[in-house]
Amino acid sequence: MNTSHGMLSLLLAGGLGLGALARAEIPAPPAATWPVFPGFQVQTTAAATALFEPMQGSLPVTLAGSGERTFVRLAGNLKGTEHERCSWDIKLSADLSMARGFQFLFYSADTNPVAYYSAYCHSGAGWYTASFSVTRDGAWERVVVNKSQTSAEDKPAGWGTVDTIRISAWRSRRDLDTEFGIAQLGPIGAAGAIIVLRADSAASGPDGKTVTQSAETVGRCLDDLGVDYALLADLDLTRERLQGRKLVLLPFNPSVPDAATALLQEFVDGGGRLMTFYTVPAPILAIMGMRPGQYVRPPAGPFLGLQRVGAGIQGQPEFVGQASWNVTTAYPADARGKVIAVWRGSDGKDTELPALTSSPGGVHLSHILLPDDWDGKKQLMLALVGQLIPDAWAQAARREIDRAGTFGSFADLAELTVAMDREAVTGKAKDTWTGALAAAQRAQQALAAGQCAQAITAAREARLAAMTAWCMTRPAAPGEHRAFWCHDAFGLPGKTWDEAIALLAGKGFNAILPNLLWGGVAFYPSTVLPPYAELASKGDQLQLCLDACRTYQVQCHVWKVNWNMGSATDAAFVRSMVAAGRVQRDAEGKLEERWLCPSHPENQKLEIEAMVEIARKYPVDGLHFDYIRFPDGSHCFCDGCRARFEQHLGRALANWPADVRAAGAVRSRWLDWRRDQITLVVRSVAEQARQVRPGIRISAAVFSNWPTDRDSIGQDWKLWCEKGYLDFVCPMDYTDSNQTFRTYVRNQTEWASGKPLYPGIGLSCWTDPRDPVRLIEQIAICREFKTGGFTVFNYDQNAEAVLPYCALGTTAK
Repeated sequence: MNTSHGMLSLLLAGGLGLGALARAEIPAPPAATWPVFPGFQVQTTAAATALFEPMQGSLPVTLAGSGERTFVRLAGNLKGTEHERCSWDIKLSADLSMARGFQFLFYSADTNPVAYYSAYCHSGAGWYTASFSVTRDGAWERVVVNKSQTSAEDKPAGWGTVDTIRISAWRSRRDLDTEFGIAQLGPIGAAGAIIVLRADSAASGPDGKTVTQSAETVGRCLDDLGVDYALLADLDLTRERLQGRKLVLLPFNPSVPDAATALLQEFVDGGGRLMTFYTVPAPILAIMGMRPGQYVRPPAGPFLGLQRVGAGIQGQPEFVGQASWNVTTAYPADARGKVIAVWRGSDGKDTELPALTSSPGGVHLSHILLPDDWDGKKQLMLALVGQLIPDAWAQAARREIDRAGTFGSFADLAELTVAMDREAVTGKAKDTWTGALAAAQRAQQALAAGQCAQAITAAREARLAAMTAWCMTRPAAPGEHRAFWCHDAFGLPGKTWDEAIALLAGKGFNAILPNLLWGGVAFYPSTVLPPYAELASKGDQLQLCLDACRTYQVQCHVWKVNWNMGSATDAAFVRSMVAAGRVQRDAEGKLEERWLCPSHPENQKLEIEAMVEIARKYPVDGLHFDYIRFPDGSHCFCDGCRARFEQHLGRALANWPADVRAAGAVRSRWLDWRRDQITLVVRSVAEQARQVRPGIRISAAVFSNWPTDRDSIGQDWKLWCEKGYLDFVCPMDYTDSNQTFRTYVRNQTEWASGKPLYPGIGLSCWTDPRDPVRLIEQIAICREFKTGGFTVFNYDQNAEAVLPYCALGTTAK
């Protein structure tokens, strides 16, 4: 693109000031490697402006590049403007009923003025929406929006009738302009021999969350293997859509529509196969040549995993770890089928319960696919899929080779090599790095020779060695606060508190925030809250944790979930709170029976006394607030909130809750009053706890964007820092985008008002919760802004997997 012509076009299109245009040109994107929507293939700026409709405040687009490397430039006019986002509606028709979602190349010149990005698909009278991340500035990157990760707004009519795709960049607190580019917008995964059949017919019921998560986990496993598949709703299954397919996966389908069942019968009769998981209707099992077994919940702890029976099938691992608490088994209907894996019990002994049953029509795994032992799951899935689709082995080998250097923010092994050369690696790290390169070369040679299994093994060795070598080069920062939240009141699964804290300390961490009390239950002998049901047999979890912390010199900051009573709360206590009118209602009047109303004086007293009791009875290092807020802007509108606010206002309200939801002076008073209810508890706990235990530190887990969160959820954590109620604050910056994380931390250092800021890193919330490199990169961002520490969520089996890598350098003692 001619530079002067491009700038002139932008000026004519939107009247941008010269200051906004004084930036480098966007380079042309890579050529498309996937199908592009026909309606997106425009060749003139006039066609681009007709295709892209800017929302109010956003500017028209221009076209740049040429041929296969054409792209659309989007001006991010955020400096000195008032619109909450820059947003464009791409007016094209797309049938995504068979696709896993859509993908595009995206370029961001500077992510600092952007809080987050969203993508939407309009269909019928509603939208499917999802957020996406930008991992680096000044570079093109592929963005994938999977249907399984979207949520619905209003009433979309289905993925087959998409008429608009919207791209939005939401404003952050940085008053700056930026610029974006978009190219190669097209579907993903509509082709291929495999269909993942999501149980949309059951998605609105109690199993909806499991339906979504199970489809996402199975899809991610296939993605990681490099095996293409289509994602289809069970309500959209047709005979035509089954043509040319070889395998249909039902990741969690507790019910299957009759029409779909009949079509699957035809599919198997014609030579296709099914792969089913956990609970599936008996007619589906019969189609595969199986009969239902039994539902089993192990009494002494979860199963440990799947143990192969005999030789199993080609490529099947001998053992795959999976911590399953319940299973629904299936047995072969006749001699043509067999059990190829059984469950190993928590005692380490193999049971006779079928874990994997194979038959002429397919295979059944008697639980959903869980993300633990991910490499084992991938190998198992490859063996199962490879029976029917031999090309899957070569696809998986190529994907593993491509992934050898792909972790954290590194795009490939070549990019990682440049970074390692820059480090001038020496000693053990150099030897490990040399081994990684040698393994990568062996993988290429094996693939060229058609030895796919050997290529996969060598590529995984290369990736492990490369990651280890890189982690060895990361420097430590002594004297910082290194903490983990621990959501489980019993510590790390499978370990005592002593073992869990010893592991944490041994890997260089010096603080833990154990979740030991909720709004209606305490995991220790409390006289304020009801103790948990197993106190007599399992003991005082706070004391056990604290004893271990003292042994290994780890700080213990007890974490309380405020207002929410939690699933462990006794049902009688919940009923008593409901009967006393102490629980929340939303704006529509719906009762939230496990959420205590934050404005109720008795609830405030309960929260304060529960936390101060700990300070009085236990020599803990700190008290940590969580859920110290309203659930959202639609809570709480109970009768008590109305009466108490009207008393505060000095007059009655005619239209409740409409009067406090409409813009104006009353709403402003309402928002102030809501904040005051939360702040009262924070202030009172801080004052009283410090009085009974001088030196105790008060902290809080808070939402990441204070300016909006103070209104939406009543959480005014900047004020709490300014007033000294908090000794440190932990914003929950749970994003796997380093750029977004950096933006969060930059803003939060200002809002913390001089108090220590220990940003929350959301390891367990990431797409890959076992990515030590991204964890180390985000720790480095905290150090870049001199926060003095960080807090990681969550201390679980994912954490156990990444801690050794951190200890190689980043958290070394």
